[in-house]
Amino acid sequence: MAITRPGYVLHTLFVRPPLSRAEPPLLKKSPALLLLLVSFLLFSLGACSAGTSSTVLYQAHWSHGLTGWTGAQGWKVVQGQLVSASSGTATFTIPYRPTVSDYAVEVRIQIMRSVPPYGGYYEIVAPKLPGKDGYHAGVLALKAPGPRPFGSHPQSQVYLDPYGDMNQGSDMPHDYEPGSGWHTYRVEVRGNEASLLDDGTQIGSASSQQTDVLSNGPIAFSCALVILRVTDLRILTL
Repeated sequence: MAITRPGYVLHTLFVRPPLSRAEPPLLKKSPALLLLLVSFLLFSLGACSAGTSSTVLYQAHWSHGLTGWTGAQGWKVVQGQLVSASSGTATFTIPYRPTVSDYAVEVRIQIMRSVPPYGGYYEIVAPKLPGKDGYHAGVLALKAPGPRPFGSHPQSQVYLDPYGDMNQGSDMPHDYEPGSGWHTYRVEVRGNEASLLDDGTQIGSASSQQTDVLSNGPIAFSCALVILRVTDLRILTL
């Protein structure tokens, strides 16, 4: 109880206790949790950017047959898919040419039948241009089903045009058995190097020692002595 004299006014001063700046208990006790959270966010951002980095430049469809596919021979369209029509040679040129130097060509292929005991092939090709080496990427020396001598396998390979422009050892063939299932083949062209992938696994590559970039087409597909189904062809940026 406060006592005051007449004529005086008593002023009472209230003093607040100092505010404390307490850290959230979880972060105070576990700084590793904060580091883990930041790392997760950075990884998520990187994964998102990687997933959206490719742009589809061209996607083929054969709903109207081979109209517009100049020079296509040896193919027929069956239920929206290309089928090589004979055991001879079948070729087509994609009616689109990328304007970028780094790009990918993707196509799904199924081998229906290999005609000879050996020698069939299929490949994606871009011709040599002024200042740009060409490339061939595909599967060679296909075999018919049945017993095979030791070491007798089809081979996947990438090589450049001209052949002598390649860096030493970059054109090594790989034993490769495509079987009769569907495969997504992807040729990636980055600068002076071309790589061939099967369902995401690299099965061949070659690089140039003469030109800084490789050809951007016209890009063609060819096969011989093998009956193929071809679908889902597209060209993307890298």
